[in-house]
Amino acid sequence: MNWNPRLIQRAIAPILVLGSVATLAACGEDQANAGSDGSAVDAGATSVAPTGVVVPVVALDNSFRPQALEVRVGDTVSWENRGNNDHNVLSIETGAWGAEVIAFNPGDVYTHVFTEPGEYAYYCSIHGSEHAGMTGTITVKP
Repeated sequence: MNWNPRLIQRAIAPILVLGSVATLAACGEDQANAGSDGSAVDAGATSVAPTGVVVPVVALDNSFRPQALEVRVGDTVSWENRGNNDHNVLSIETGAWGAEVIAFNPGDVYTHVFTEPGEYAYYCSIHGSEHAGMTGTITVKP
């Protein structure tokens, strides 16, 4: 049998391209769910591209610092538990974002990309309630 290298190359090329695209798509999914440091990431809706701006919030003692924060659509808020106690970050309105105690122990980091303008109130249920104690607010501007 006589094999024509040109015909083989034409037949295999589309298969290699499709395989590469599938591999890149799978890698992209992993990156959307893990931060560069391996921390938990909640990207929110995928219709807004992250801006690359990361705004820190520290959970320390029984407070979030700062307690009130203003960011832009697409910005990432990064909560870090720098205290000796367990904390959590619970959304008051939606429950679509936040970190439970099991995911926010001392030394842990939780991030969320805000994709819609609005005011987002949150709290730590261990050291407060929805209206008092360890609470915070993120104001997201367009």
